[in-house]
Amino acid sequence: MMLVVVAITGATLYLAEKNLQAKHQEALNAQFQDQVRFFLALQDAQLGATTEKCRAVARSVRMRAALEEEDVDDLYRNALTELKEIFSPTTAAQNDTHVLRASFFRFFGDNGRVLPPGEHAAGLTDQEALDQTLAPMGKVFRQMEDQATGYIALARGSQPTALRLIVLTKIVDWDNKPLGALVLGFPIGNENKQTTAPSDEIKNGIWLNRQLYIDGLSASDRHLVVQHVNEEMLLEPAGHFFLKLENGPHLLFYKALDPETKFAPAYEVCLYPLANSLREQQILRWKIIAFGLGVLICGFGASLLISKNLSEPVKKIVAGSVENFTKRQRAEQDLRKANRELEKTLTELKTTQQQVIQQERLSAIGQMASGIAHDFNNALTPILGFTDLLIENPAVLQNKDETQRCLSMLRTAAQDATSVVHRLREFYRPLESNEEFPVIDLTKIVEQAVALTEPKWRHQAQASGVTIDVATRLENVPLVAGEESALREVLTNLIFNAVDAMPDGGLITLKTATENDEAILSVSDTGAGMTEAVRQRCLEPFFSTKGALGTGLGLSMVYGIIERHRGKLDIQSAPGQGTTFTIRMPLAALMSAAQLGAAPDVKAGQALNVLVVDDEPRVREVLSMYLACDGHRVTTANSGREGLQRFKTQRFDLVVTDRAMPEMSGDQMASFIKQANPNIPVVLLTGFGALIEVTGAQPRDVDVVLSKPISLNALRKTIENLLHAA
Repeated sequence: MMLVVVAITGATLYLAEKNLQAKHQEALNAQFQDQVRFFLALQDAQLGATTEKCRAVARSVRMRAALEEEDVDDLYRNALTELKEIFSPTTAAQNDTHVLRASFFRFFGDNGRVLPPGEHAAGLTDQEALDQTLAPMGKVFRQMEDQATGYIALARGSQPTALRLIVLTKIVDWDNKPLGALVLGFPIGNENKQTTAPSDEIKNGIWLNRQLYIDGLSASDRHLVVQHVNEEMLLEPAGHFFLKLENGPHLLFYKALDPETKFAPAYEVCLYPLANSLREQQILRWKIIAFGLGVLICGFGASLLISKNLSEPVKKIVAGSVENFTKRQRAEQDLRKANRELEKTLTELKTTQQQVIQQERLSAIGQMASGIAHDFNNALTPILGFTDLLIENPAVLQNKDETQRCLSMLRTAAQDATSVVHRLREFYRPLESNEEFPVIDLTKIVEQAVALTEPKWRHQAQASGVTIDVATRLENVPLVAGEESALREVLTNLIFNAVDAMPDGGLITLKTATENDEAILSVSDTGAGMTEAVRQRCLEPFFSTKGALGTGLGLSMVYGIIERHRGKLDIQSAPGQGTTFTIRMPLAALMSAAQLGAAPDVKAGQALNVLVVDDEPRVREVLSMYLACDGHRVTTANSGREGLQRFKTQRFDLVVTDRAMPEMSGDQMASFIKQANPNIPVVLLTGFGALIEVTGAQPRDVDVVLSKPISLNALRKTIENLLHAA
């Protein structure tokens, strides 16, 4: 019986200690997991708005343009403006615990190297080795899809303040080609420290690059912890182990903050002291031993009486241990199930995010296409209007001056439509800062714009029972330098907007004047006007108050054209008081001599034998008439193969060919012609001319690339240049 009591006492002591240790370990693990979840949730909450701001900056046209042009100074100067709120938040943002203030920012180039900020550095200017620390991250942004986070260590010892949370945002061009990346660094605060126990007992830190960043740890304890961590962790996602420090035994828990990160893995580390737990186990052990001795003393007299009853407590103890073990297994299963559900939810969230991004891209493309259609409709309105006038009203044809005026308007409108196509290059090529313009008459452009828009402000308005008058007050303004078609489009857009703003009729006034060496052009209407909020945003792309009838691109194009002409645009408006757009442009007398030069018309030269190859009959007819006007002899072919056969049987001085044709392309035909006679000039006239100019992918066997449509003067000039070169 004594042996049974001793065995029961020993078993009870063992199971009780194990049970207490398991419960204590479970409690610490739960506390640690809550702490990690709180830290990650707080980090996500703080970085939520910041990551969206980083994406917005990465999509900024100015940022992309600066990276493409490798203008580091402009890149960092614009970034400081875009990220001003992150480095210098408002008072309300500073009082918000969910707002982080960045420590620094840098840009990577497309080669993965850090671009030094120069005089535009923000935060951590004393860290000379910061760029060297960020250098290994240059290989990461090419492998990630959009955005990634991680941690880096600064050269400030082994305290947590030496760590920085990094947000890396990829920057791509219009073709989704990587241009570089934006990296923002944020300090890691103390929000993740445990508040349920004194800070000098429970210690929290981060493990990064085989280095422990933790407060309140002696050098010997730190060395011991680092040694054990290197031996025990082995890059496992999570776990714990026992170690003994100077102030007693501790239990160390660790967990990866982001197991899928492409940066150096970082782990949340927590040291829990076990002195109290060991004291509790020792007290329990003595209590059980004392209880066992009492049982032994009493058992001598009552061993036979209680022998049967002793089996029941043992069974309950065993059952309790089994129950605890079962509960632990069930909790582990629930935890694994929750992890699987969380991974599934995260995958669905990423998929949804990609779908939203794709929808936004498609929406932007659709809006841009709608804006292009809007500009084409503006250019086609006078073309169709004057064409119908000439066809349906034969009396106009009898008046030579009126016919000449209508034909001039038709050519002007067609040139404006051509200019819309050429300006599409601005969506994928940055504007040149030194762009030169010819000298133009601003008064003439105003008169042309009024005449071109007359079908809308007069005829369409009168058809709707509305009367709109247009008044011009034009002074003698000196010449300015600019592009006629672009400035006509500016006035056309402003007049059309004025018409839309006056559904019940009104007056549109166009004025020109000179003030302080500047040409002043104003367009006023008596329409509904704009509120201050609308006036502040009316120049933003895709912003419109017309609902489905507007594209939001008209005024943004107006602003871009005025900026390109080195001018200024001012808007004055109030509800019920109409709107006035005032344009200020420098006079031509203040422009450089190169800007004042206007290209003269090229006259016809010597007669040539010309081969014209194009699969479009109307294009062949127009080119043939162009060349015949200058006395050239023209032979046509409707495909590259037919053109090559004509070239083999006849002698030609010049070949003009399309690029995309059935059976044989213009590039292939040019290659065969150059093999037969390298001295024959080949002109490639194609609708892809602008794209070839931007990409620099001119075919090797083509002498000149021209864009469709082409004017007679441009064709003459090209032929003249080829003859001089020959």
